Amino acid sequence: MPEPLLPLPPALDQLLVIRRWLELTLARVDERITAVRAIDEERARRRPPPEPPCWWVEYGIGVSRRPDRVHTGACKITNRGKPATRDGVLEILRTVLSVIACPLCRPDSELGLLDS
Repeated sequence: MPEPLLPLPPALDQLLVIRRWLELTLARVDERITAVRAIDEERARRRPPPEPPCWWVEYGIGVSRRPDRVHTGACKITNRGKPATRDGVLEILRTVLSVIACPLCRPDSELGLLDS
Protein backbone atom coordinates (compact mmCIF):
# COMPACT_ATOMS: atom_id res chain seq x y z
CA MET A 1 0.00 0.00 0.00
CA PRO A 2 1.43 3.43 -0.92
CA GLU A 3 2.45 5.79 1.85
CA PRO A 4 -0.33 8.35 2.65
CA LEU A 5 0.23 12.07 2.15
CA LEU A 6 0.35 12.67 5.89
CA PRO A 7 1.95 10.10 8.15
CA LEU A 8 -0.48 8.64 10.65
CA PRO A 9 0.46 7.78 14.21
CA PRO A 10 0.79 4.10 15.11
CA ALA A 11 -1.22 4.31 18.38
CA LEU A 12 -4.90 3.26 18.26
CA ASP A 13 -6.10 5.99 20.63
CA GLN A 14 -4.47 8.67 18.47
CA LEU A 15 -6.01 7.22 15.31
CA LEU A 16 -9.44 7.18 16.96
CA VAL A 17 -9.07 10.85 17.92
CA ILE A 18 -8.15 11.74 14.34
CA ARG A 19 -11.10 9.72 13.03
CA ARG A 20 -13.50 11.50 15.40
CA TRP A 21 -12.11 14.90 14.40
CA LEU A 22 -12.62 14.04 10.73
CA GLU A 23 -16.20 12.89 11.40
CA LEU A 24 -17.01 16.17 13.19
CA THR A 25 -15.38 18.21 10.44
CA LEU A 26 -17.27 16.31 7.75
CA ALA A 27 -20.54 16.86 9.64
CA ARG A 28 -19.83 20.63 9.73
CA VAL A 29 -19.08 20.66 6.00
CA ASP A 30 -22.31 18.73 5.27
CA GLU A 31 -24.31 21.22 7.36
CA ARG A 32 -22.76 24.14 5.48
CA ILE A 33 -23.49 22.50 2.12
CA THR A 34 -27.13 22.03 3.12
CA ALA A 35 -27.39 25.67 4.23
CA VAL A 36 -25.80 27.02 1.05
CA ARG A 37 -28.04 24.87 -1.14
CA ALA A 38 -31.11 26.14 0.71
CA ILE A 39 -29.99 29.75 0.22
CA ASP A 40 -29.32 29.14 -3.49
CA GLU A 41 -32.73 27.51 -3.97
CA GLU A 42 -34.45 30.41 -2.21
CA ARG A 43 -32.64 32.94 -4.41
CA ALA A 44 -33.60 30.98 -7.52
CA ARG A 45 -37.25 30.97 -6.45
CA ARG A 46 -37.25 34.67 -5.65
CA ARG A 47 -35.46 35.87 -8.79
CA PRO A 48 -37.80 36.15 -11.75
CA PRO A 49 -36.41 34.89 -15.02
CA PRO A 50 -35.07 37.67 -17.22
CA GLU A 51 -37.52 38.87 -19.81
CA PRO A 52 -36.42 38.36 -23.39
CA PRO A 53 -35.61 41.56 -25.25
CA CYS A 54 -38.36 43.01 -27.40
CA TRP A 55 -36.11 43.22 -30.45
CA TRP A 56 -33.00 41.49 -31.81
CA VAL A 57 -30.50 42.75 -34.34
CA GLU A 58 -28.58 39.95 -36.02
CA TYR A 59 -25.19 40.91 -37.39
CA GLY A 60 -23.35 39.50 -40.38
CA ILE A 61 -19.97 37.85 -40.22
CA GLY A 62 -16.71 39.42 -41.22
CA VAL A 63 -14.83 42.55 -40.34
CA SER A 64 -17.66 45.04 -40.84
CA ARG A 65 -20.25 43.13 -38.76
CA ARG A 66 -23.08 45.19 -40.23
CA PRO A 67 -26.69 44.59 -39.22
CA ASP A 68 -28.03 41.74 -41.33
CA ARG A 69 -31.50 40.94 -40.05
CA VAL A 70 -33.91 42.18 -37.38
CA HIS A 71 -36.31 40.10 -35.30
CA THR A 72 -38.90 40.54 -32.61
CA GLY A 73 -37.94 39.24 -29.19
CA ALA A 74 -40.33 36.31 -29.55
CA CYS A 75 -38.82 35.08 -32.82
CA LYS A 76 -38.04 31.35 -32.81
CA ILE A 77 -35.52 31.50 -35.66
CA THR A 78 -32.68 33.02 -33.67
CA ASN A 79 -31.54 34.34 -30.37
CA ARG A 80 -28.19 35.40 -31.79
CA GLY A 81 -27.18 38.97 -32.14
CA LYS A 82 -27.75 41.78 -29.74
CA PRO A 83 -30.85 43.05 -27.98
CA ALA A 84 -32.10 46.34 -29.36
CA THR A 85 -34.63 49.03 -28.62
CA ARG A 86 -37.65 49.78 -30.77
CA ASP A 87 -36.10 53.01 -31.96
CA GLY A 88 -32.84 51.24 -32.78
CA VAL A 89 -34.63 48.67 -34.93
CA LEU A 90 -36.65 51.36 -36.68
CA GLU A 91 -33.47 53.29 -37.44
CA ILE A 92 -31.74 50.21 -38.82
CA LEU A 93 -34.70 49.25 -41.01
CA ARG A 94 -34.96 52.79 -42.40
CA THR A 95 -31.26 53.47 -43.00
CA VAL A 96 -29.46 50.20 -43.75
CA LEU A 97 -30.73 49.03 -47.13
CA SER A 98 -29.26 45.52 -46.89
CA VAL A 99 -31.10 44.67 -43.65
CA ILE A 100 -33.84 42.07 -43.90
CA ALA A 101 -36.87 42.01 -41.64
CA CYS A 102 -37.36 38.42 -40.53
CA PRO A 103 -40.11 36.83 -42.66
CA LEU A 104 -41.31 34.69 -39.75
CA CYS A 105 -41.75 37.20 -36.93
CA ARG A 106 -42.37 40.25 -39.20
CA PRO A 107 -40.83 43.05 -37.11
CA ASP A 108 -41.56 45.56 -39.87
CA SER A 109 -45.28 44.82 -39.59
CA GLU A 110 -45.21 44.95 -35.80
CA LEU A 111 -43.44 48.32 -35.94
CA GLY A 112 -46.09 49.67 -38.28
CA LEU A 113 -43.74 50.20 -41.23
CA LEU A 114 -46.02 48.33 -43.65
CA ASP A 115 -49.12 50.31 -42.69
CA SER A 116 -48.00 53.55 -44.36
